Amino acid sequence: MPLRIALLAGLALATIVQALHLVLPETAGLALSDVIITVLAGYAAVNYRDRARDTINPPRIQLAFGFGAAACAAWSASNALFLIGVLGAGWAAAPAVVLSTIAAVLVPVAMVLAGPKMRGIAAARQVIDVAAVSGAFFALVREFMPMDPRQVPAEQTAFNAYAVTIVVVLGCGAAVAVVTLANAVPGRQASAQQLLAFAALVQAFTLLVSVRNSVAGEPWWDNGVGAGYVLGAWVMAAGSKLAVSRPGTDGVERLVFSPWALLPYVPVATAVGVAAGRQLTDGELGEVLVWLLLSSFSLVLLRQFLTLVTVGRLTVTLDHQRQALAYQAHHDPLTGLLNRSAFDARASAKLTAGYLEACAIVIDLDGFKPVNDTLGHAAGDDVLVTIAHRLTAELRGTDLICRCGGDEFAILLIDPGPRAGQLADRLLRRLAQPMIVQGHQVKVGGSIGVASTRRGERVGVSALLRQADTAMYAAKAAGKGTIHHHSATPA
Repeated sequence: MPLRIALLAGLALATIVQALHLVLPETAGLALSDVIITVLAGYAAVNYRDRARDTINPPRIQLAFGFGAAACAAWSASNALFLIGVLGAGWAAAPAVVLSTIAAVLVPVAMVLAGPKMRGIAAARQVIDVAAVSGAFFALVREFMPMDPRQVPAEQTAFNAYAVTIVVVLGCGAAVAVVTLANAVPGRQASAQQLLAFAALVQAFTLLVSVRNSVAGEPWWDNGVGAGYVLGAWVMAAGSKLAVSRPGTDGVERLVFSPWALLPYVPVATAVGVAAGRQLTDGELGEVLVWLLLSSFSLVLLRQFLTLVTVGRLTVTLDHQRQALAYQAHHDPLTGLLNRSAFDARASAKLTAGYLEACAIVIDLDGFKPVNDTLGHAAGDDVLVTIAHRLTAELRGTDLICRCGGDEFAILLIDPGPRAGQLADRLLRRLAQPMIVQGHQVKVGGSIGVASTRRGERVGVSALLRQADTAMYAAKAAGKGTIHHHSATPA
């Protein structure tokens, strides 16, 4: 059954159960809810147990499913005991309460284990989110739930102590559930921990309403709410068949623009709104409420600061990656010189600007192949890097140099004057100098072709390089280790 249809069916079942609560005798209504919840929670426990035994899952996920199975089993057993109690066995109430409390403790543990293992700022931000939501939750409880022992009849003192305990447990669990849902990645399907979190929120709200009205003496919701508990059990059962999602790394879109990222602020904003309404109505706020709100608001500010730091780091990282990609796109990965496409683009820009003359020098190494053949390609790479450094050391900052491919290099000089011929001679001498490569002395040379434009003449970079390339092959034909100047410039 598709998940959406399954959830709609669960909502319909919960609505029917709640409608029956209004017409059935109290015992029959509670028994009906307990039977349904016992079956659904047991079904979820079996599914989670099977997932925990599946070795395909990593150990952390297996452990998360194990805690989920234990939580659902405890909840199923507690409702079975509640059913026994409804049928007349008064002794069953105490262990049922203990088991339901255990289930409430285990659920957030399963959610945390099912999520990614947080480190650094991400972990701090998650802890702050849980603390801020918990503070807002307790502030709302303080407003709507009279837990002051002076406001509770003496015969309900024990129940009041239980209510305080379960409120604290549910508050922390609800906070973990909200943060789990906030970590949802836009566009991805629902996951096991997200439905578990939603079920935990439904159950927390339902139980709080039940406890609140029990303490206040309003019997309609007393001792349980059929719709809420049934819906929570149904959602948990549906989620037990889903896979665990692994949220991606923090990104600006998820941290800032994702609607799920705003979820932790909802309880805080709600608590502030309720406090503002109380101030306008009564003209005063309780001391505990004020401190809870201040603590939650301070945590929100701290969370925003950490988010800002994270976004700043992401921006710097993205900028570095963009620069690295731009460098890789325009440079030879071995020598760090410009590649041919970047050289052509920059050379074309220089040649279209105003200049007196331009000179292209093409260099092809002599004796490079024997180095590769005898010492290996790694040694050949070292030779190319050394040659690149030697050539660059002879150039000005305005000169362009690239590795055309293999053992061939190209240089473009703008307005070189007499320096062009002098530079070619120096480059030839530098190429012939011996070098030590992997413990071996290596000596290579070069054949150099030179092509120049005359004053006011416009020649494209491709044509100029072809002239220099032709001159270089003439130098090789003349015996290598020589310089040849292109003698004819095309019109």
